[in-house]
Amino acid sequence: MDTVLRFGMMKNIWFLSMLLLSVPVFAQETEETIEAEVEMEFEEEEVFHRNKLAFYAGYSWIPEGRDIDTGEKEVIIAPTFGFSYEYWLTERWAIGTYNDVEIVNLHVENSKGDFLERENATVLSVAGTWEALPRWTVSLGGGIETDAHETLWIVRLGSEFILLEKNNWELSVGFNYIYKDVYDIFGLGFVYGLKF
Repeated sequence: MDTVLRFGMMKNIWFLSMLLLSVPVFAQETEETIEAEVEMEFEEEEVFHRNKLAFYAGYSWIPEGRDIDTGEKEVIIAPTFGFSYEYWLTERWAIGTYNDVEIVNLHVENSKGDFLERENATVLSVAGTWEALPRWTVSLGGGIETDAHETLWIVRLGSEFILLEKNNWELSVGFNYIYKDVYDIFGLGFVYGLKF
């Protein structure tokens, strides 16, 4: 019995020592696997995408609007849809085109007191964009607003803040201010974009 007992104890000691010796090997393999996964994620984050195509849906606030029937001054909120394309020159600077359509029919009063009719005006602009902070960009540029009645020069100031990022897709909240010869517009909406 002594021999059987000793053999059983030796067997248990052997299994225990093999187990203890194998833990650092498994730990090292696990650590190497984790490091490899982190490096792969880091490499994915380092990919610099120069192009971004985005679609915009929001509302434009027009404080200088006039009712088309009565001519009385009223604040108008118009649905606005658009798209933009940005080409990133560096990781912080881009040039882009920002275009949208304001779905509205209104009158605005110019400096001479005459009424100007605006109907589903299309804004076409080019701007420089700067990433001021991670996930937050600011853009400044100019262009035109055109419809069936008249074309106006504009200055556009915009800003986007990225709410969600997944793979190369982004969901942002966008704000813009458009200064026109006759009236101003403030816009707020969501931007859904793809970087490639």
